[in-house]
Amino acid sequence: PAYDKGIDLLAYREHDLTKMVPIQVKARASTGYNFQRSWFRYKGLVLIHVWRLQETPEFYVFASLDEVEDALGPAHCKSKSWAVDGGYNVTDPGAGAVGRMQPHRDRWDRILKLLPKP
Repeated sequence: PAYDKGIDLLAYREHDLTKMVPIQVKARASTGYNFQRSWFRYKGLVLIHVWRLQETPEFYVFASLDEVEDALGPAHCKSKSWAVDGGYNVTDPGAGAVGRMQPHRDRWDRILKLLPKP
């Protein structure tokens, strides 16, 4: 995009516009991920990674840095890239990385719980 400051969408319930959830979307034609600590500087931000856009898309939903670190795994969390520089990028994840992403697949409840009750 020509401009990207970290928020792509806002989720809200029509009956109560006082609470909105900022959403950052990262999409890829295949698999892979990029996590940046700085994206979570916005209170309540939810990050969604979309994989396999041209096939059947897969959605991975992260509402906290703890959830991101769960997907990264302990080895990547201790890396200089994540621990010091605040970012981690994988363009071709192996079976272990793909497996760590699965608990975050289709976790739309992570957005819904941040919104007012219907």
